[in-house]
Amino acid sequence: MGHRPPRRVARLLLVLALGLAARAPSYGRGFCSGGACLRPETRLDSHRGLAATDCELYEVLGVDSEASVTEIKKAYYRRARDCHPDKFPGDEKMRETFQQVADAYATLADPLRRQQYDLRGLAGLAFFSANATRLFGPPPWRVLLGRTDHWLWTEEKSDYMVGLLASAIPDGISGVTMRTIQAAHAEAFTTRVAVLLDRVSEAQAKDTVEQLEEFGLAVKAEPIEGERTNEQESPVQHFRRIQRDLGEASESLRRSALELRPENAASGQDDEEFEKWVNVIRSLRGELRSAAAELQESEARQQGAPSSSQVAESEEAQGVSDSPDIQSVLIS
Repeated sequence: MGHRPPRRVARLLLVLALGLAARAPSYGRGFCSGGACLRPETRLDSHRGLAATDCELYEVLGVDSEASVTEIKKAYYRRARDCHPDKFPGDEKMRETFQQVADAYATLADPLRRQQYDLRGLAGLAFFSANATRLFGPPPWRVLLGRTDHWLWTEEKSDYMVGLLASAIPDGISGVTMRTIQAAHAEAFTTRVAVLLDRVSEAQAKDTVEQLEEFGLAVKAEPIEGERTNEQESPVQHFRRIQRDLGEASESLRRSALELRPENAASGQDDEEFEKWVNVIRSLRGELRSAAAELQESEARQQGAPSSSQVAESEEAQGVSDSPDIQSVLIS
């Protein structure tokens, strides 16, 4: 029979063991499948002050823990449309839900934040609140062209009219050619109304309308409800847009830093503008990692069984994937 420690010592060891067990942090997340937790661990969420499970973010978007960035992005836009504040004016609860959906996407689509979340749950993340409105993006716009009794609406003036329309459209709009402009003009001539530009930015649509209205033509710019510009982007377009936004935000931060004044240091008058751009850059940095991961997934799919459209997208992506080091974006 082995030696047993005195009863007093045994009791002390037991107390110490229980104390250590109570203080030990739990990093188990449970298994999430189809948005459901088989072993949830409920605790207080310090970010929102509400009870949350360790797999809450996956549940918010309705995806499982193995979802790809592409799947997470699709789930985000599906959920965000359902709870967008514009559909529920004045409903504060739906506005909070819209923000929660944005925060879940910003974390799960970012490889680094997602890894931290998978390892430690929400407690392992630094406080972060996504700009839900900017993340969801604006709706795409279109320009309608209407035939009237204007003197340019004659067969003899068709070539001149097409040239005029082309000169009013800003450069660099994907898919807009002389052939598409001629087709829109011909359709408007026959049916009286046609789409001149489709799925362009608000600025592009309004600039075109402003130019054509100077000639007395009937044109109208309007948003396409139910769609979002960011959602329609290809992975290449998404990556390039975030790169551009990050560059512009960095320049704004630089200007804000140059405007800091020693006399305002004590009062913190300059801090608000400076901190705003710091937070924007932090958010865009995560979005760039997300865009890089999405681009990598797209390239991996193309390598499997490329279609003609995939080949075209691959050629477009070549200038992006060869220019910045996508892998360095993901791990930095």
